[in-house]
Amino acid sequence: MDLPPLPEQEKIASILSTADADMTLNEILPTVNKLSHQDKLRLIHFLLLAVAKEEGCNLETSDTENTLLSQLASTSATVWSPQADNKSLQALSDLLATAKENSHA
Repeated sequence: MDLPPLPEQEKIASILSTADADMTLNEILPTVNKLSHQDKLRLIHFLLLAVAKEEGCNLETSDTENTLLSQLASTSATVWSPQADNKSLQALSDLLATAKENSHA
């Protein structure tokens, strides 16, 4: 995976520099939530590499040796929505209607 442009690296670095060992996840999350979707994915990638390195794994190998990271870098996330799935939308509507009826009983 190529490094992001310098401004994006600086954004990620600023978040990581504010996250010291004494900070809780609840203190870090508001800052992470301000990142763009792409920056969040890059942060996940960075953290994955850091954890793998701590565990003694080296995920940063050449493209020919590690096609998985190359494939992950070129894919985009698919977000499922019940609004695009009529059966699921109907099932959710039925569950909500039943829950509403039961709460009034």
